[in-house]
Amino acid sequence: MSETSKLQKYLMWYKVKELFSNGLNKSQIGISLGLHRQTVSKYLSMTEEEFKQSQSYERRYSHKLDDYEAYVIGELRKWPFLSSPQLHDRLREHFTDLPHVTAKTVSNFVNRVRLNHNLPKELEKSYRPYEKQPETPYGQYAQCDFGERWMKTSQGIPLKVYFFAMSLSRSRYKFIYFSRTPFTTDLAVYAHELAFEYFSGVPRKIVYDQDKVFLVKENLGDLILTHGFRALVREHGFEPVFCRKSDPESKGKIENVVKYVKYNFLRGREFTSIEQLNEEVQAWLQRTANGMEHHGIRRIPSVEFEMERPHLMPYRGIPTIPSPKLLPHHVRKDNVITYKGNYYSVPTGTYQGHRTQVYLEEKEEMLYIYSLETGKNIAAHKICKDKGQLISNTSHRRDREAALDDYEATVRKRLPGDTVIDTYLSELRIHKNRNYRDNLQFILLRYPFYTEPTLIEAFTRCLEVKVFNGCSLMKVAESIRVHKGEALVEVPVETEPVPSSDTSSMVPDKTDISTFNTFFI
Repeated sequence: MSETSKLQKYLMWYKVKELFSNGLNKSQIGISLGLHRQTVSKYLSMTEEEFKQSQSYERRYSHKLDDYEAYVIGELRKWPFLSSPQLHDRLREHFTDLPHVTAKTVSNFVNRVRLNHNLPKELEKSYRPYEKQPETPYGQYAQCDFGERWMKTSQGIPLKVYFFAMSLSRSRYKFIYFSRTPFTTDLAVYAHELAFEYFSGVPRKIVYDQDKVFLVKENLGDLILTHGFRALVREHGFEPVFCRKSDPESKGKIENVVKYVKYNFLRGREFTSIEQLNEEVQAWLQRTANGMEHHGIRRIPSVEFEMERPHLMPYRGIPTIPSPKLLPHHVRKDNVITYKGNYYSVPTGTYQGHRTQVYLEEKEEMLYIYSLETGKNIAAHKICKDKGQLISNTSHRRDREAALDDYEATVRKRLPGDTVIDTYLSELRIHKNRNYRDNLQFILLRYPFYTEPTLIEAFTRCLEVKVFNGCSLMKVAESIRVHKGEALVEVPVETEPVPSSDTSSMVPDKTDISTFNTFFI
């Protein structure tokens, strides 16, 4: 009961007492105030203290989802940005005895939990709308795209996963496949085979972006397919249709599927292993993505797919896992790797401790080196036939001719404008003059993952206790981020058709706890 309602009732009780003291009987009081005679009798029989106590209780109604409130509270505290549809899916995933409730019931329940336990939802950025296209014939079109998103392990270690998505345009029946490495042509071909097997057929046309995985180049409309993708097209007889560059409207259905995977399935989900993630997404497809009514066509994709299946071309292939081509290698502290008796350089700053690794790929007498974290190609060398040689790329070394002042100005311009940061960098140059450029490079590499308030707080704390080290500064920023419960800022990374590694088994470097006690105790 609201405070206003309680006050109104109290005034009514007081008015009843006043009229009775003026000589009116119960019937007259009831007529005067619009109350039932029994209500008047009840009010007259109660003292002021008794009346206040009678109004102190809260009426409590039971709800169908009350038994699941503790679970929802836990999820919202861990992932405050979860939407009601996501929580509905989580409840269906974890509780087989969940009663049948509508989406509106779940939404009302989640909103009540947020209000009662002060669990506000994070603001979501808006997405631009896409123009609705006419429905295509059954079996005629599918759309394909790739996506990526950062996840966290149970230890809080961030890592990136990549996924392949294909959706049949008419039925909206979807297939998703996850990988820990960016998609190469071979891996994309394997994902196609899995999708065709999942659909029990092949659509006649598939719409794509002009991705390097599929195309060698595009020359004024003349498209040259990669060797592996061209073989796939010939084997299964479908026609690839490539969008013009920067034209997402022509394949808006799959763009929405990619967002659906990111924000309904992946967001707020912990990474265990890539095998487990693929099992979970298969269950999610059956339960939610293909099992619930699609808002665009107002039909359930799995039901509509039964109408589309007979119109697909037959699939007679067998998905074959591409042979692994990646070799994990440790990076030496002098920023080189050893391979077949020679030393090959990597960019200065790649080495971040004795557990630093990169992945190697030998192809056509070239050695390609890939970043462990992003999967991006960081170096390429022609393989040397001799032994004991240093094969170095001059661009990997620091530009010692470049003025340090100019580089410092660039770093200051990119960092948030704050006097604390300016003061810290000035002190850092004094205390770490010999390694100042290395410190600036490290800060420049790590700062985009944190919000501006977190960065400023980290700079402030390090300045207060006179800790002048770029690595320590970023570790403090990470500790502050975890303490605040903030998510890592998603930094746009150029999509590269190159491999990466599985970091699920990585063990992070350990830092002396006394370092963080300085800041938080």
